Amino acid sequence: MNTSHLSPSQIRLMLWDYISREIKLPASSKSILQVIANLTDPRSLRARIPISLIVVHGGLSQSDISRLLVNLEANQWVEKSLVPAEVAGRPPVTLYNLSESLLRHALNLRRA
Repeated sequence: MNTSHLSPSQIRLMLWDYISREIKLPASSKSILQVIANLTDPRSLRARIPISLIVVHGGLSQSDISRLLVNLEANQWVEKSLVPAEVAGRPPVTLYNLSESLLRHALNLRRA
C-alpha cells in the first residue's frame, strides 16, 4: 500500500470518508473507528492507541467502548496488539489499530 503521494490530511480524509460512507455499522462503532483513524500515523498507518485514549476522544464510557471493540475486532475492523507492561506483575497494555483490510479498502477504493 503505497501512500507516499498522499498528504497526511488526504489519508485521514480518505479514512474518514470510507468509515462514514461505506461501512455499515452503528454510529457508536463508527465513532470508535473515526477516533482511531484520527490518531493513525499517516506514514506507518498505525495508531497503536490504548482504550483510555479512545475513551477520551470517543465520548463513550470505557465499558461501552470495550464491548464495541470486541465486536469490531471480531468483524476485522480493528486489530489489537498486546505490549508487555514495563513493571513486573502488571497486565500487558492492549493497543488498537485499524485493520489492514480496512486501510487497504479505504486507501485503494478512492484511487479507482
